[in-house]
Amino acid sequence: MPEQSDVLWEWSVFWHSDQLQSCLPDTSASGDDSLQGRWRRFFEALPGGAEVLDLGTGNGGLATQAVAVSKTRAMPFSIHGVDLADIEPARFVASAKNLLTEVMFHARTSMEKLPFDDARFDAVASQYAIEYSNTHKSLPEALRVMKDGACFRFLVHADDGVLKERCRLQAAQADRILDSELFSATGGLLQRLVAAEANNTPQTLAAAEQAITAVKAVFDDLESHFEGDEDRSLVNNLFAAVRSLPGKRRTHGVDALIAMKDDIRRLLLAQSRRLKSMQNAALDDAAAAELVDRLRALGAQNVVLEAATTGHDAECVGYWLSGDKAAGSGASRYE
Repeated sequence: MPEQSDVLWEWSVFWHSDQLQSCLPDTSASGDDSLQGRWRRFFEALPGGAEVLDLGTGNGGLATQAVAVSKTRAMPFSIHGVDLADIEPARFVASAKNLLTEVMFHARTSMEKLPFDDARFDAVASQYAIEYSNTHKSLPEALRVMKDGACFRFLVHADDGVLKERCRLQAAQADRILDSELFSATGGLLQRLVAAEANNTPQTLAAAEQAITAVKAVFDDLESHFEGDEDRSLVNNLFAAVRSLPGKRRTHGVDALIAMKDDIRRLLLAQSRRLKSMQNAALDDAAAAELVDRLRALGAQNVVLEAATTGHDAECVGYWLSGDKAAGSGASRYE
């Protein structure tokens, strides 16, 4: 598991799991007006053999959509994905391995300093990623590696979007659990259950009963606190993972069980940090408009900024930022 001293520890931990996407809304559908539909049309407009770059690819959720379109072409796309985190998508996302093996991933690669020649790509895309970077450096780099006439599309977090509110709620839930006695009580329970089964004495059995009562009290307190929360996905998944640990003592020793408990806590801590960074990355209207101005100054044309919505209530889930590179524009890395 990545070291906690790593500046992107929380993202490396998150992507070292069977998660294809980071934060697509639960209401996302598959029709033409959905996020996936918009991306599909973007990739379908590219010529056969196109070179495609996915910025901040994570575990390749967006890149796999490009692969799906590529597979319909006589000349497939050449798809690259870069991420500053320590990513290995094909290793961790078993459900999409056949698609992920079609992508050339570049881990520990900065959007602000791309390892590609000038004017290489026919399309550059990013889904909830480029806004985390230093856009004063990443936007010129994106334009630099694009061919004249190449297109770009970025989906970025919006400050007033529902995803930011969801991140705020889940970060608060994660912090509440981390501040509770859940993990220490669970560690005590695992040790006492194993001891009771090994020794079967009145003392060890009584200690196990006390540990069960202590863990139940912590769960009851947390359940009461989260009772009114609209989104309980993080809470429910975390509780299920912790509650599954005692049942694994038939096949795992106490040291292995404690290590599993510590891994769950480490993942939750990473999730808390990740959710807070997502909130900080969200753009308000002024910041989004500034990106438009900067792209135009860099030589982008036909730049369009529009709200990204999805679901029956057309809730805002970010901004679409699209355009293409004008002929003869974009700085060279050698200038």
